[in-house]
Amino acid sequence: MSKHRTARTSTGRGGRFALVVLVLAVLCGLVAAYLVYRKPSAEPRPVPAAPAREESVVVEDFSEAGLPDGWKAVEGDWKVEDGRLVGVPDGDGRPNRIVFGRHLTDFRLETTVRFAEVGGPGGAAPWVALGLDVPASGTAPWAAGLLRGGATPGFLEFARRTPGREAWDVTDKSVLPAVVGTDRDVRLAVEVRGTRARWFFDGREALRTTRVSRTADGGQALLVDGARVSFDDVRVAKVTENALLRPPGSPMAVIGHRGASSAAPENTLMSDEVARRGGAEWIENDVQPSKDGVPYVLHDPEVDRTTDGTGLIRSLTAAEVDALDAGSWFGPAYAGARVPTLAAQLDDLRKRGGNMLLEIKGRHSRAEVARIVEEVRDHGMADRVVVQSFDTEALKHTRELAPELPLGLLRAKLDPDPVAVARELGLSAYNPLATELLARPDVVKDLHAAGVAVMVWTVDDATHWSALEPLGTDGVITNRPAELSGWNAGRLHSPR
Repeated sequence: MSKHRTARTSTGRGGRFALVVLVLAVLCGLVAAYLVYRKPSAEPRPVPAAPAREESVVVEDFSEAGLPDGWKAVEGDWKVEDGRLVGVPDGDGRPNRIVFGRHLTDFRLETTVRFAEVGGPGGAAPWVALGLDVPASGTAPWAAGLLRGGATPGFLEFARRTPGREAWDVTDKSVLPAVVGTDRDVRLAVEVRGTRARWFFDGREALRTTRVSRTADGGQALLVDGARVSFDDVRVAKVTENALLRPPGSPMAVIGHRGASSAAPENTLMSDEVARRGGAEWIENDVQPSKDGVPYVLHDPEVDRTTDGTGLIRSLTAAEVDALDAGSWFGPAYAGARVPTLAAQLDDLRKRGGNMLLEIKGRHSRAEVARIVEEVRDHGMADRVVVQSFDTEALKHTRELAPELPLGLLRAKLDPDPVAVARELGLSAYNPLATELLARPDVVKDLHAAGVAVMVWTVDDATHWSALEPLGTDGVITNRPAELSGWNAGRLHSPR
C-alpha cells in the first residue's frame, strides 16, 4: 500500500491529469460499446442471405461522349448527354430499343432510371423496360421486365414480345411500390436465374416470375416508349452463387407441398396448377417407382390413402396405377384425377411454368435413381429441378449420375454440424423440420456462410412464418402456398 501512495504523490499534477484522461477514455469506451451493442428494436431486421458472387460483364457510367462500344441502337434516338444515356420516343408505335451485353443464363441487370418527360408522340403510355433476352438484331421475340410509370402508381410486369403479330404477352404483374413521376432517379434491377426472375425497385423485391422466355443467344437491352428516359450506371453481372439463396430484399420462396395440398388432391397435376396460380415458385412432390420401374408422383408407399386402389405402389404395374382415381377421396369435383408419372409432371411444369423440388421417397437403387435422372434430362428440366431426400444414398447416387442437379437433404432432426454434412454430400440446400431450425436459429447463418440454402418444412401459419423470415430462411414448404404468397406480398409492400 505505501508503495502505491508514494508513486501517486511523486507524480503530482501530472498524475492527476493522467488519471482524468484514463477515466475519460474508459467512459468513451463504454459509450462506444453501448452504441454497438445496444438492445435491438422490437422489430428485428431481416438477416440477408450470403452476398452474391458476381462476375461483371457490363459496367457503364456513360462518362464518355457517344454510345459505348458494343451498344447498338436498333430503334429510335439514343444518345449520351451529361453523363447519361437518353432514349427519346419517335411515336411510330414501336418501342425504342438499344441492345448490348451477351447471352447469360444467370445474371443481374441493373440501372438507374429517370423519366425526364412523360407523354411522347402519339400519346403512348410511358414505360421503360429492361430487356432480359433480346436478340442482337433487336427483333422479337423479347423477354423483358417492364415498368409502366407516369404521375400515378404504375405497374411492374414480366412480359414477352411475340414475333409476327408484335404483341406483348404479360405473364406477371404487380402495382409499383411508389410513384415514379418525373425527374426522380430510381434504381431498377432484375435478377434472372434461367426461366426465373425477380424485379427489384429501389433495392426491394417487388415481383417475381417463373416464366421468363429464353433463347439460345439473346442478350440484354433497354427499351422506352411514351417518355424521354435517361439511364445511368448500367451493370450486368453473371451470378455464380447458389441460386437457392434468398437475395437481400426478397421474401422467402413459396414451395407448394405436394402442390397445394390444402386445396386440391395432393401430388396431382390439378394440385400443381392450384399452387402455381396461388403464387408458388416451386412445387414439392414425391417420386417412387411402379412394379415395372416407371417413376410416379406419390407420397405414401401404398396407394390406399390417396386413390381408390390398395397395395404398395411397387407391387402395381404402370397400367394398374394409371387406372386409379386419385381425386375422388378429396372431393367430387376432382373425380377422375390420375396419379401422374414423373414424365407427365415434368412436361406440365415445362409448359406451364414452375420449378420442382423433387423428393426421392424412401430407398432407391442406383438404377431407380438413374431412371429419375433420365426423365429430368429428357424433358430439358435439369435447370429447374432440385432433388431432395431423407436418404443420403439416394443423394449420393444422384450426385454421381447427374452432378448438374442441385441436392437438398431433408432432416427431421438437425445434425450436430449441418455445415460438415452439407460439404460431405455437396448440398445446395439443407431442409430441416421448421421447429428444429427455430430451436437452433444460428444454423441458418452458418449454412449461408458455406453457400448452402435453408428450406424448411412444413409450415402453414403466419406465426411461424414471422419467426422464420428474419432468420434469413430461404424457402418454406407449405400446404398453403396462396396464403404464404399473400403474406410475402404484404411484407414486401408494407413501409419499413
